[in-house]
Amino acid sequence: MSKNQIHVYETPEMSVLDKKSIKLEGVQDFEWCPTSDILSVYQPEIGNQPARISLIQIPSKQEIRQKNLFSVSEIKMYWQSSGSYLAVRVDRFTKTKKSTYTGFELFRVNERECPMEVLEIENKTEKIVAFAWEPKGHRFAIIHGEGPRPDITFYTMQDNLGRVKKIGTLKGKSANTLFWSPQGKNIVLAGLKSLNGQLEFFNVDEFETMATTEHFMCTDVDWDPTGRYVTTSVTSVHQMENGFNMWAFNGRLLYRTPRDRFFQFLWRPRIATLLSEEDEEEIKSKLKTYSKKYDTMDEELKLIQDSADIEERQDLLDKWNEWRQRKAIQSEEERPAFEALTAHLQLEAEEECSIEEVTVEEIMNINEEIISM
Repeated sequence: MSKNQIHVYETPEMSVLDKKSIKLEGVQDFEWCPTSDILSVYQPEIGNQPARISLIQIPSKQEIRQKNLFSVSEIKMYWQSSGSYLAVRVDRFTKTKKSTYTGFELFRVNERECPMEVLEIENKTEKIVAFAWEPKGHRFAIIHGEGPRPDITFYTMQDNLGRVKKIGTLKGKSANTLFWSPQGKNIVLAGLKSLNGQLEFFNVDEFETMATTEHFMCTDVDWDPTGRYVTTSVTSVHQMENGFNMWAFNGRLLYRTPRDRFFQFLWRPRIATLLSEEDEEEIKSKLKTYSKKYDTMDEELKLIQDSADIEERQDLLDKWNEWRQRKAIQSEEERPAFEALTAHLQLEAEEECSIEEVTVEEIMNINEEIISM
């Protein structure tokens, strides 16, 4: 990006697309859609012209949607990971120009004509601390409020009327950062930096807290690609407590690993699935059927393993009985020689012993009863 234009390069030649840059007066920021060739572009107010948010298709360079904005102080663009939605946070000046308030412009990029709607939180003047889309989903979360315990509100883009809808609000949470699981559904509400590593593991489907814990001085939170595990780490920006903790998705601590001068933790990327979204949804809808199928296969494998274990144990028992029988025969064969060697010991023992019989009488109890005649 340079003054009044954006340069788009194409591979492998790395030459400017069509040998022409995209001319956009005063362009200030842009973001690529994560999954398709679409640019979201922001142009601030210039003179009497309003600020603009534009969606531009590449390589045609056609504008597929645009929105004019007024009294803009600052904007921030958030693409959802699958490219289905774009949220634009817009900070606007009040009429007095002495303060600002915040709203969101929401674009449904994959729908016909790219419909758009406006979302305003209940208290417009509240500070927006953080925003995060659910990966591979239709929900998003916003941290808003002042002080160390702001509120967190969840929304969905898929209500019955096809409009954005509030799911619920968590009041007074020690969090300033949001970390969704790569598979959606679960989220870590983290209080980093000044909040000293407060962690809450939250299930958005059930709208319930799974665990509340702490990793003191935590600086980073990283989900593994499967959404089954999450790490929290303290890097060398702090001189103490360096290392990482491994957690299950539900907030159960698995182990701690301290490391001196710890710099970074990265998960190995997972190979992208070859299934389409439709195939994945079909598998999810038939998951119980597949589970029964694989449970049956597991039982069969378990029976085979059990049979192998039984055969192994029977073989060991047969070998033991065979060894025991050999030793019993050997003992019988050696008995006469043993008795001959120990006969004198038995005679000496009998001479040294005497037998005495003793009779002891003991009165156990005496009862006196008067019998009337």
